[in-house]
Amino acid sequence: MILLRALLFLFLVPLAAEACGAEAPCEAGGGAYLAEVPPSAGPHPAMILLHGYGGTGAGMLRDRALVEAALARGYAVVAPQGAPRQEGDRGGAWNSFASHERRDDVAFLSAVADDAAARFALDRGRMLLSGFSGGGMMAWRVACDAPAAFAAYAPVAGLLWRPLPVGCAGPVSLFHVHGWADEVVPLEGRSVAGGRITQGDLFAGLALLRAALGCPKDEPDGYAASGPFLLRSWEGCAAGARLALALHPGGHRIPEGWAALALDWFEGKAAD
Repeated sequence: MILLRALLFLFLVPLAAEACGAEAPCEAGGGAYLAEVPPSAGPHPAMILLHGYGGTGAGMLRDRALVEAALARGYAVVAPQGAPRQEGDRGGAWNSFASHERRDDVAFLSAVADDAAARFALDRGRMLLSGFSGGGMMAWRVACDAPAAFAAYAPVAGLLWRPLPVGCAGPVSLFHVHGWADEVVPLEGRSVAGGRITQGDLFAGLALLRAALGCPKDEPDGYAASGPFLLRSWEGCAAGARLALALHPGGHRIPEGWAALALDWFEGKAAD
């Protein structure tokens, strides 16, 4: 009987550790994440979604239109959890300031990507890091500081913080989407927390990337419209690097149709 219990422990504990995904969090890099994977055989590309300030990975997965649009195209959806703002908080925030007093979220997100790739048969070389609001700010920080961590970046309604970095590393591919009427994170940024911190200017951030990418000029090379989105793109930059901006008429939100637009861009498809 003792031997049987020992064998059960040896076999069942690893299985329990693997039983994570959409309903139960997986642990990696000092934090946790949720994931949904297409039913087909992998390796799958992946869209990694970072929630906004005070949000949760579970909350991102509740956006079923977004998640199902990605799954239908063969993408896994990975939703990491930001660290609690204070003890007892269910929601979390990202270390987009690069504060040494908080979790190293660049390292955490890389650990999540590595763990999810191994656990769910994902293609580590085809991962798009995205995020909304505060999550978009974190995506910008990774793109600027550690561009090789992911294949490409697609922040929504999130900017770098001021003071902006002196420069960004490169090359990097980034597709930024923002609402023209966003009052929470305006295109030009605004001061928050009683004026203690200030959001950066989107166009100053794009200028940093153009410099890092060696883009030959500031003005866009391409203009297009796709549904409610007005798109600009810069060509002729560093080998393998792409830079694009899409504006929509709405406010602070992930706009309808964003998943298809972002994945089309990620796959190199032209806008309809």
